[in-house]
Amino acid sequence: MKNKSSVIFTLLFMFFISINNSFSQQLNPKIQEVFGDKTQELVISDIERLNFLTDLIENRIKIIESPITENEKYEKLSSVALFNKYNNALTRDIVFNPNNFNALKYDLKFSSKNTEVYRFDNTDFLIVIQPQILK
Repeated sequence: MKNKSSVIFTLLFMFFISINNSFSQQLNPKIQEVFGDKTQELVISDIERLNFLTDLIENRIKIIESPITENEKYEKLSSVALFNKYNNALTRDIVFNPNNFNALKYDLKFSSKNTEVYRFDNTDFLIVIQPQILK
């Protein structure tokens, strides 16, 4: 009987480890970059936060090209604090690459009820954050 219980426990343990590993592999690397070794505790174990961040990355943050105008009032990314609370190794982007830009690295207004727009300094790129649609 003890041997059966041990086998069942081992199988369940392996099952949960496998679920956790496959789930972690699907996690967007941008989230991992920002939360570092706190990712499991703060994101993976909090399904609401995980869904919020995933929706943000996949649906709400857009990078568009728009020439700088003389009197524009968009906040420059350089004036926004770096969100390095969980990963002290984060650094600001020196060169903007829209293909791998991680907006989560910055303390942007992700929960605003309005569309938020930021200019990546001295470039034709705008970072547009659409408001969250609550269900």
